[in-house]
Amino acid sequence: MFTGRKVISLVLAIYLISLGTAPGLASERNRELKVMTYNMYHGADFFEIFTAPSPDVLVSEVAEAYSDMQAGNVPERIDAIADQIEVGGPVLVGLQEVALWQVGPPFDPAPAETVTYDFLQMLLHELEGRGLHYAPISVQTNLDAELPGVFSATEALDIRFTDRVVILARTDLERSQFKLEGTQAHSFTYNLEVTVLGMPITIYRGWASADVKFRGKTYRFVNAHLESFAPPIQYLQAQELLSVPTNTDLPVILVGDFNSDAEVNETTYQILTGGGFSDVWDVLHPTDPGFTWPLSDEIPSVLLDPTQRLDLILTRGGIRASHADIVGEEVADKTTSGLRPSDQAGVVARLVVEP
Repeated sequence: MFTGRKVISLVLAIYLISLGTAPGLASERNRELKVMTYNMYHGADFFEIFTAPSPDVLVSEVAEAYSDMQAGNVPERIDAIADQIEVGGPVLVGLQEVALWQVGPPFDPAPAETVTYDFLQMLLHELEGRGLHYAPISVQTNLDAELPGVFSATEALDIRFTDRVVILARTDLERSQFKLEGTQAHSFTYNLEVTVLGMPITIYRGWASADVKFRGKTYRFVNAHLESFAPPIQYLQAQELLSVPTNTDLPVILVGDFNSDAEVNETTYQILTGGGFSDVWDVLHPTDPGFTWPLSDEIPSVLLDPTQRLDLILTRGGIRASHADIVGEEVADKTTSGLRPSDQAGVVARLVVEP
């Protein structure tokens, strides 16, 4: 039998839950951390460059790659990515393919240094324009290569492409809520080597990490981008993630583009989950494939239906997932010109850091 006091207590509990202020829920929300992973897509396909059979074809393919990137309307796409960050509200964001494009006089031995598209600065500018406060706290520069591109009989440029992985963090939180305790960033030991017309080029991939104290609990956030063309090298990179940046007693959040399809349990995915990591999407949405790639062809206006889940948020030790969503894949997410924000969807999650 319910007494009057019990009825009042029950009604009060239901009311508090409806407000999200019941003691247990309030405590959990105080420990709730929002994180995101997003591959920004550098804007071009480099495969034809790496396999060019002659100098004439090479300089044409370099020019085509640069033109494809421009045709993808980088400012508009980055504006759309900033929208996703604004809506998701993450404290930490792991970004991949954070491109820096620079140009210079053609066939000049000096490095090209005229910046045309700096994806990182463009994104920070868009976020600032929305009243959002983010800053890069860990950056790893990977591939940095320069080749001549010939657009026509009268137009040529040296084109320099730099690839980075970046961790962004909110800067408007009180020190008692969020404190950066240390960072690391490195290229992997094993990387793909290609030869372009006799010239060796190393396709560096890498990771960045940050040790962060969030509401009194210290954990490690790691962002990585793994090899896509050579599976054996990808496997070695996954093993290095386990032996180096995530080799800690701290709770770990590992995010990134792993270029390994989680939905068919490919080898790299098995290596990471075999290392004790839990797949946030799989835990919360076991019957939803959550495909993230490919959303578009070389040029983002050519839309595709995704068939693989490459972009992941993984956790290990003292962290529980309460929500996860795929972002940037809906029709409503397209830009005013009908472009995808990226050729890959992002993933955002709410994680509860256990006391």
